[in-house]
Amino acid sequence: MSYDLLPIALTLIFAYFLSYALYRRNIINKTLHVRLWNIILLIIFLFTGIMGIILAGFIDFGITDPFDLIFWHSEVGIALSIILFFHLQYYWSTFRNLLYKVME
Repeated sequence: MSYDLLPIALTLIFAYFLSYALYRRNIINKTLHVRLWNIILLIIFLFTGIMGIILAGFIDFGITDPFDLIFWHSEVGIALSIILFFHLQYYWSTFRNLLYKVME
């Protein structure tokens, strides 16, 4: 089974830079740009988590995966990982300051 890492990554990177360009050209504001990606991150997180719980249930009850959920769980997980980098990039200074406080 192969996964679509490159198409997913390129699509998300293109979409991110498109929304960033709209923000930089003052077509949308920064809050909307960030909120949009936070909502996308939340939705993808929920999909990944719900599919993971369903897959765990299948394994516990000995049910064969009838919908190829492991493939879709992995695909959505790839998207989640990529969007996580966008999220970390935006909140990096907050994250860094938190780490410094913890390490003191």
